[in-house]
Amino acid sequence: MVADSTCERSSGDGDRSDDRPDRGQVILIGAVALAFIVLGVVVVFNGVLYTETLSSGETSQSASSAEATELEVRQGIACLAAESEDKANLTQGIQDFDGLYQNATAHAQPAAVTVDVNESTINYTTTDSVSTLEGHVTVTVSYDSSEQRYNRTLEVAPEECPS
Repeated sequence: MVADSTCERSSGDGDRSDDRPDRGQVILIGAVALAFIVLGVVVVFNGVLYTETLSSGETSQSASSAEATELEVRQGIACLAAESEDKANLTQGIQDFDGLYQNATAHAQPAAVTVDVNESTINYTTTDSVSTLEGHVTVTVSYDSSEQRYNRTLEVAPEECPS
């Protein structure tokens, strides 16, 4: 018994049946999809590295904020010491400076700064009705932020006033 079967064979002229996609097109689509996946991973990885770089940079900046605060307090107290004529005037000036500086820093940076004066270090001498500060003024600066907290005692001389 010979069975009659019909088989379609391609004649070699590149004619393909319509129900089967071309193998080259499938490979091309797969390669394009893989390229988009790799590109997406690179973008996400770059974003993570950029975020880590920004977050690590802020730590060094908070240290410079503390140093800037100390310099501002030192210069402010030095100018008060250079302009004040007696102990009561200087003590009141430092207390006023503390309140004003707290308000100014509260709006500029997320830190609380307090300045306390050691009144026993303030000594004035009077010569020819002119009072001058002997030595220096000792103040304690307290700096408190979310990244850093310290208390530092500063000895400030009137000569440290920049003007």
